[in-house]
Amino acid sequence: MTTTRQLLLTELDYTVWANLTLLDASATLTAEELSRNLGASHRSVLRTLRHIYDGERFWTNNLITNSIPSVAEMEAAGAADQAQPDPVFEVLRQAWPKVWADARQWLGSLSEEELSSEISCRDRDGTEFFLPRWKVFLHMVHHSTLHRGQIITMFRTLGKHPPSTELFTYYRMRPSDRG
Repeated sequence: MTTTRQLLLTELDYTVWANLTLLDASATLTAEELSRNLGASHRSVLRTLRHIYDGERFWTNNLITNSIPSVAEMEAAGAADQAQPDPVFEVLRQAWPKVWADARQWLGSLSEEELSSEISCRDRDGTEFFLPRWKVFLHMVHHSTLHRGQIITMFRTLGKHPPSTELFTYYRMRPSDRG
């Protein structure tokens, strides 16, 4: 296995572990705590979890279809619509593993050359730029890391002890993934 593929698989495995760790911790919160507007990220733990899920689902689909809509198209489709009702925590928790399986299958199906092939992206102003698929994949997992950190802060705001979702914690807990 190439170093690039191994790195991407490790990033995906870490993302899955960290998301599951956060989902398990979030399951201990009351419905009110999950939905409380804490004035950060996407307002609540639940809405921020949904944002992470939506992002991973969105980017995985873009990678599978080799097509990324423009920022304007995403916004027009309601990508940042905060008026949407809160998701149901258990539905979100049950749906997420399919996204991870799809991402793993996509990653396993590509050659090294296909991982490096570029995909077209457009800024808000319509400017087109290109990124290798592996960089889009890294964006997806790093976007999730950013928002998991925000949820950790939300736990502290709620007076709860947050779980550790740090990469070093993952390495310590998953010895087979160290090499």
